[in-house]
Amino acid sequence: AATAALTLGSCQITGIPTLIVLDSQGEVITRQGRVEVLNDIECREFPWHPKPVLELTDSNAVQLNEGPCLVLFVDSEDDGESEAAKQLIQPIAEKIIAKYKAKEEEAPLLFFVAGEDDMTDSLRDYTNLPEAAPLLTILDMSARAKYVMDVEEITPEIVEAFVSDFLADKLKPEPI
Repeated sequence: AATAALTLGSCQITGIPTLIVLDSQGEVITRQGRVEVLNDIECREFPWHPKPVLELTDSNAVQLNEGPCLVLFVDSEDDGESEAAKQLIQPIAEKIIAKYKAKEEEAPLLFFVAGEDDMTDSLRDYTNLPEAAPLLTILDMSARAKYVMDVEEITPEIVEAFVSDFLADKLKPEPI
């Protein structure tokens, strides 16, 4: 029981079932092992190192509750738009992740691209977001706050400025 309590506390486990994948030194590779197994039944991508930018799906939407998440909503009826959106925000996500990894800290943001589907529609309804696409947001479900970048065109410079302003507490949150 003491070992279980120590493990639960040291791995920051809040829900069960949970599958956390560790490397040989005991460092966390992913806290999303359960989701990864469900999405990769044949374990082709094992040990599931985190990707800088994820496509928002029913199975990984639970991660929206883990802290602030940058979500770029796109019109997924255009097959190339989702991939282009990932390519747009990936360098910024990699830069943020590397910066915090160098400080031995977890990145303060998760990065997602959200297409058009029922789950995304529900998320937009829940957070009271417009149907516009592309739409750049930061959602912080635990703080019940949202940040929306209202621009005509989303460029890497706009995404980087938006993230920098968020991390510097320069943005005014809107309630969810």
